Parts: sequence; structure tokens; C-alpha cells
Amino acid sequence: MNIETIKVVSPISDDNPLGYIVINASDRTDKHELFDETANLKEPASLTVPQIKDALAAKGVAIPDGVTKKADLQALLDAPAE
Repeated sequence: MNIETIKVVSPISDDNPLGYIVINASDRTDKHELFDETANLKEPASLTVPQIKDALAAKGVAIPDGVTKKADLQALLDAPAE
């Protein structure tokens, strides 16, 4: 026997860091708000060029001469360490 479950919004706390609880779908009432998992998939804020340069310096990655574009700097930052 399979019991369908759903995620409903619940206050975030130390015991519930995810902001939802799982209940049986048959127990849902009008007071329950379905948890929207896509709302938590926001794209992280992109770093500024100075922040990328700082992060590269912190990782010990030298910036090659002529590399000034944000996308190129981000690629250096995202590259696996050798």
C-alpha cells in the first residue's frame, strides 16, 4: 500500500531548517500551503569582477595577462584546481 505524501510550508527553525514538513496528502486542509520547491532554486547572485578577483587571489590562482572580462575571470574561478 502506497500512501501519497506532500510537502507543506512550516516555519523555519533549528529543528526545521528546510521550511517544510511532509504530511499525508489525505490530511491536507485549506490551512496547509503547499511547499514550492522551485522557489528555493533561485540562481545565486553573481559575483562582481572585484569579488571574482579577490576569490581568485584567495585560491592562489594567478590571472593571466589580458584576462579582464567577467566571463573569463569566472571561468578561471570555476575551473577545477590542478
